Amino acid sequence: MILIKECVCVFFIVTFGVSAFHLPSCNLTQYYDPNLMSCQSCPANTSMIRAANGKSFSCVCDDHSVPNGPAKCRSCNATELVSSDGSACVPRRCQNTSGKFVCRKCPSDYITVTQNNDGSPMKEVLCVKCSRGYKAQNNVCVRCEACTCTKNHIVIKDVCVTKKYLAERPKYEETRVHPSTVLEFMKHEYLCMQNDALSCRTLTSYCVRNLYTTDLAGPCRLWIQPKLQTPKELPPLTIETSEDKFSGEIKISRENEFIMIAIAAYTAEGGFQFEDNTEGKIFSCFTPSRIRVGNDFYKECNMNISNLSRFEKESTFGLFLSSNGDFNPIPIVVRKPNGYYIKRDTWTTSKFRRYFLFDKSLSTTVNVSTTVYLRTLIIKIMIQRDKSLSSSLRGQISAEVQYATKSISDTVTTVFRVEHDLPTAGIIRGLEIWGGILGVLSTLYALVQWRGNVRRGGFLFSLVPLLGGTVADALYFAVWFSSLHALAAETGTLGMTLPLSRYEEHIIKSFVFSAVSLKFLRVTWMNWNQCRCDVFLLDWSEYNSPFGKDGVTIEQSNLWKVGTLAREWSSVQTKRRAHPGYTVTLALAILYFMSPWQTYLPKSKGYQWTLATIAWWTSYTSVLLVMFVADKTFGSPAKTLPKVCSGLGVSLIVFQEDFYAHYVHGRNEESKEMRAMTGPLATCRVVVAPQLRAVYKQLSGPEAAITLGVNEPAHSLLTQFLAAFFERALDGLNWVASERSVLERLLDVEMNARESGSTSCLLYDPDDNAASCFAVTWWGEEWALGTFDAMLFGAIVMAADETLTAAVVTLAVWKILKHLRTIFGNRNLRLKTKVDIPLFQ
Repeated sequence: MILIKECVCVFFIVTFGVSAFHLPSCNLTQYYDPNLMSCQSCPANTSMIRAANGKSFSCVCDDHSVPNGPAKCRSCNATELVSSDGSACVPRRCQNTSGKFVCRKCPSDYITVTQNNDGSPMKEVLCVKCSRGYKAQNNVCVRCEACTCTKNHIVIKDVCVTKKYLAERPKYEETRVHPSTVLEFMKHEYLCMQNDALSCRTLTSYCVRNLYTTDLAGPCRLWIQPKLQTPKELPPLTIETSEDKFSGEIKISRENEFIMIAIAAYTAEGGFQFEDNTEGKIFSCFTPSRIRVGNDFYKECNMNISNLSRFEKESTFGLFLSSNGDFNPIPIVVRKPNGYYIKRDTWTTSKFRRYFLFDKSLSTTVNVSTTVYLRTLIIKIMIQRDKSLSSSLRGQISAEVQYATKSISDTVTTVFRVEHDLPTAGIIRGLEIWGGILGVLSTLYALVQWRGNVRRGGFLFSLVPLLGGTVADALYFAVWFSSLHALAAETGTLGMTLPLSRYEEHIIKSFVFSAVSLKFLRVTWMNWNQCRCDVFLLDWSEYNSPFGKDGVTIEQSNLWKVGTLAREWSSVQTKRRAHPGYTVTLALAILYFMSPWQTYLPKSKGYQWTLATIAWWTSYTSVLLVMFVADKTFGSPAKTLPKVCSGLGVSLIVFQEDFYAHYVHGRNEESKEMRAMTGPLATCRVVVAPQLRAVYKQLSGPEAAITLGVNEPAHSLLTQFLAAFFERALDGLNWVASERSVLERLLDVEMNARESGSTSCLLYDPDDNAASCFAVTWWGEEWALGTFDAMLFGAIVMAADETLTAAVVTLAVWKILKHLRTIFGNRNLRLKTKVDIPLFQ
C-alpha cells in the first residue's frame, strides 16, 4: 500500500512538475502533514505550536513550556523558568508581598543557572557572576578586553585607552554632540591610530556626519591636524587638485554627448556599491543614470527615513562620473544647515569626497532627536570651448550638497538638480550688429512717421507709440536673426547643438517680452486713433436733384442709402489681409511636422522660440500669398467699398487726422448734368487747407447754427459744407490734384510740401483702385497687427513652453481686440454720422 502511494506521488511530480507544487500556508496552530497533503491542527494543548524556522511538518512546545509526555507540553508558571535544555521548569526565588509574588532578577553582570553539572535541573534558579575578564551577554559569560585594562588605561566604550593619549588629546568642549557620541568617536580615533581599518572607516563616517567639523577635538582631528601622523588605513576625505588626480574636468567630443553619474555607498566594513536607477531603489527618484550634455535636470521627492534602514548607520555616499567608461569621483562642496560652507583655512581644499543622506542626533539639553538631512544636491557642469580644438569642448564638474534640519519627522524632502553653465553662442554679438542696424533704421522711420503725422494734424504724443512700434520690430527681428545665426553656427561647428547659456536665455526673454509690450502699445494707440476719426456720408440726392433744380428736402425713403453705406464701412473696419485663424492652424501643423527634427535639438527655450517663430512666419507668408492670389483672382474686399458708394450715390469722407482725410466718390451715371470724379481721384486723399480746416472747426462748434442763423445741427452743417467743397472741386476750384511719389507710397507719409493757404490738395495713387480710407482700418495696418500676433505667439511659447497654449491665447487676444474695435468703431460711427448702427452686427 505504501509503495502504491509513493508511485502515485512520483507520477504526479513527474507529470505536473516539481516547480508547480507549493506547500499550503498553515497558521501558527497548525502543521503540514505530507501524508494527507493538508494542514492539521496541533494536539489540543495550549502549549503546542507549529515548529519555527521553516520546519512546519510538526508541532513543538512554545518558549515558556516543557514536554509532558508524547505530543504534550506543560506551561511553566510565572515563578518558574525553563531550564537551559528545555526539559524542566526551575522555580525562582520569590516571596509573597501583599498577595503578589515578587521574584528575584539577576543583576546585569550576572547570568542565570538552571542546571547542575550533571544536567539535572536545580531546585532553584541561581545567579552567578562572571569572572574577571568576562561580561554577561545573552546569559553567557563572554571575554571582555576592557575588563582587563591596566592602571595606565581607561575604559572608553569597552576599549582600553591609554591615559597618555587622553592627556595629549584636546578636550572636546562643544555641546552640539551628545557625550555618548563623543566617547564613540574618541574610541574609534584611538583604534584607528593603531591601524584598525574598521575603526578608521567608522571614524570617517563620524567626520562626514558632523559636516566636516573644524573643531580640533572633533571626529575630524586626524585629517585637519597636520602634526599628527596619518594612519595608513585612514580613508581620504578630500580630492587632490594636482595634475595627476581627477579634479572634475572632462573632454566632450562630437560623439560623446552623454555622461554617466552614479552614486556609491561606503560602509564601515569597507563595502563599496554603486546604486542603479531600477525601480524600488531609494536613489531612483532623484538620480538619473545618463545626462545629456547641456540639458538641465530637476526633481523633487519625498523620502521616508525608515526606507533607508537597509544602509548601516555608518554609511556615507559619493558621486562618481563616467564619460569614457571609467568612474572618477566628483568634487563635493558641503553647505551646512546654517548656510555657511566649510572653512577653507582648516581643510586643504573645499572639494570633498563623501556626504550623507540623513543623521539623527540626540540633543544634549532636551530629550529630542534632530534630523539633519540632505535637502538639495546640485551638480554643476561648466562647459567651455577648447581653444586648441575648435570642434571640442571641456567640462568642469562639481557638486554641492545643502543640508537642513527637522525635528521629529519620518519624511524628508530632497531635491536633485543638474545645472549647466554653458558657453555663449554669439547671441550678444549678433544683437550688437542687428540691433544697431535695425535700431537706427527703425528710429529714423519712426521720426519720419511722426513728422508726417504732426503735419497732418496729429498729436505730439504720437511719437511714443510710433517709436514703440518700430523699436519693437527692431528688438524682435534682431534677436530672431541672432538666434538663427547662433543655431546654424552651433550645429555646423560642433556636430552637436548645445543649449543657450542662461544669460543669453534671459536676454532673449527680455527682448521678446519688451517687443510684445511695445507693440501692444502701438496697437492700442492705433485702435484708439481709428475709433475717434470723423466720418461723413454725403448723399448727393439731398443737395442736387436729377433735373437741375435746387436742393430738395431729405426724404425718409433715401435714409436707407446712408445706412447701407454705414453698415458696409462698419464691416470693413476689422478685415485683415491674412486671417489669423488660418495662420495659427498652419503654424501648428508646421510645428507638428518639425517635431521629429526638434528632438535632436537641446531643451532651450531660446531655440524653441526661434523654431516657433520660423513656423509662424512661414505660415503667415503662405497665408498672405494665398490671400493675395485669391484677391487678384476673385476681387479684393478693398474694391467693394467704391462700388457700393457709386451704386448708392453716396460719398464717404474719413478724417484720419485734422488736416488729412480720405475721400471715396459716390456720384453715379444718373447725374447726367454733373461732372463725375473718375479714375484715381475717385478714391483719393485730401490734404486739407488750413483755411478750410478753420471753417470746419467753426461749423463743428455748438454755437455755429446760432451764428449762421439756421436751425440745423452741427453735423448737418458740416456735411453741407463738405458737399459744397467737393462740388466746387468737381469744377476745378480751390483744389489741385497731385500724384504721390514712390517714396511717399512706400513710407505712407507726405515728403513733398503742398500748396498752402486756401488751396487743398487731392492726392492719388496711379493704377490703384483700392480706397485710401482703408488706411484707417485693420486692412491698412496689417504690418502692425501681423507682427503683434507673431510677437504674442512667440512670447507665450517662451513663457508657457506650449505651442497649443500660445495658439489659443493668440486667437483669444485677436477675437477680443476685434470685438472691442467693432464696439468702439460702431459707437464712433453712430455718433459722427447720426446713423443707428448696432454695436454688434
